[in-house]
Amino acid sequence: MFNNLLEKKGKKIMHYYYDLLVNLDETPWEFYEWDKRDTIISIKKIPIIRIKEQDFLKIYCYEGQIEEEWIKIYQKKTILKGNVQNPTMLLISSTKNSLVLEIANDGKIINRSKLLIEDENNANELATTLKEISIPFKKTKQIKKRTEFRQALEEKKLIKIELKTLKEKENTSKCAYLYYEWFGKLETDLDKMIEKCSQELKKPYSLKFHEIASLIRLSYKERL
Repeated sequence: MFNNLLEKKGKKIMHYYYDLLVNLDETPWEFYEWDKRDTIISIKKIPIIRIKEQDFLKIYCYEGQIEEEWIKIYQKKTILKGNVQNPTMLLISSTKNSLVLEIANDGKIINRSKLLIEDENNANELATTLKEISIPFKKTKQIKKRTEFRQALEEKKLIKIELKTLKEKENTSKCAYLYYEWFGKLETDLDKMIEKCSQELKKPYSLKFHEIASLIRLSYKERL
């Protein structure tokens, strides 16, 4: 929820948003991709600012750093549930999109979080009442654009790690089993199997990736 309570600091007026959940990560997952294994943080109070859409997209798409002097006013202003004080978090909104940033003392953006749909709508609504300001953000590395859902990325990563392990341990038999389940063909050359599977991982996600990832998980459960 939100309200329009203000806090004066010198000549500056600080606006806050109240009571929201965030899922801070290097990747700002969509709310429908949040996982039960994630650490969901409950925020009691967080500063909110309105910025231009082009500035929002720059912060969303690039790693970077906010000017250290500029960010000082927002340090230690976020309060987590249980009255736990957080060093620096900031809720930014363009009135179309919103994002929570976790920021180091030097201004570097550490993590990001998208919001639940209700908080997203409320934050954008509140932002329409605020004056638009600029963030002195220096972009560095562009964040790789996601073209697949979180589950797809995680399952591909699992398969990639397993292939690396099989190669290091020269486990031809297990690799041949996965290869057969994947392609329906018998193969005994470990390097050829690893290469073909690695090339296959570059393709768009399909149900077959899920099947192979499930077999890998099952193989480790059976050892327990």
